[in-house]
Amino acid sequence: MNKKTETQANDASVEGYLTELGDRVREVREKRELNVVRVCFMSGLSVNTVQNMEKGKAPAYNSLWKLIQGLEEVPENVLPPDRHEILPLEGQASDEELQVCLSLSKIFEKNRASLLEILSEVERIKTDQTLNEGKKVPPDKRQPVLVELGERIRDIRLARGLSGADLAAASGLHAPAIHLIEIGMRNPNLDTLLKIAAALRVPTALLFAGFPKVDATFALFRVRGLYSGILSTSEQARILFDKLDVLQRVTKDVMN
Repeated sequence: MNKKTETQANDASVEGYLTELGDRVREVREKRELNVVRVCFMSGLSVNTVQNMEKGKAPAYNSLWKLIQGLEEVPENVLPPDRHEILPLEGQASDEELQVCLSLSKIFEKNRASLLEILSEVERIKTDQTLNEGKKVPPDKRQPVLVELGERIRDIRLARGLSGADLAAASGLHAPAIHLIEIGMRNPNLDTLLKIAAALRVPTALLFAGFPKVDATFALFRVRGLYSGILSTSEQARILFDKLDVLQRVTKDVMN
């Protein structure tokens, strides 16, 4: 699965895909009797961005996402057929896991407000300390659409049983780049996504979040990814609990 020669999309394949994408975008636009300016109005993109897309230049993920949303299409109607091997995903949550997740969800719902109050207070204290030191609190500049993309790639990677290093090797990308994409800190071009989709052996359209049909298909894999994430961070939650527990006891001793 992590053999580069078997999974990496080659440059010629990517170039052909981008050319076909440009043709398909133009076909969709002309079929609906829309000019470029109208498409820009519907999608919030610049004329130059749409024209470059139709010329076969690789668009950034968020630009292509906005175009498809603006045209009120689904990814499958705009993206060309994939040229890489596609294998069924076998990482769907089992019935047993779904029952465990349901139990966890019920407990969380009962204690949601209390947990949120604790986390909010900790964040407030950290913010106050940062401001008192004369520092600015950096805002979260991540775009929600990029956060969703990163989460989706990570969940598929976990469903395939791959590490970040495995995905990097299979796609021909650097591991730090994969990490930045997965945490929503990078807006990859479509050619990068094609390499990731080829390495994961999934349809490129599956990486596009925010489309009901795609999201419904992906739901059970999302559960598996979230479940794995909760299990992997449970130790950190336990550490936080233990520290708060000790803090409570020590504070009472000091006050008494």
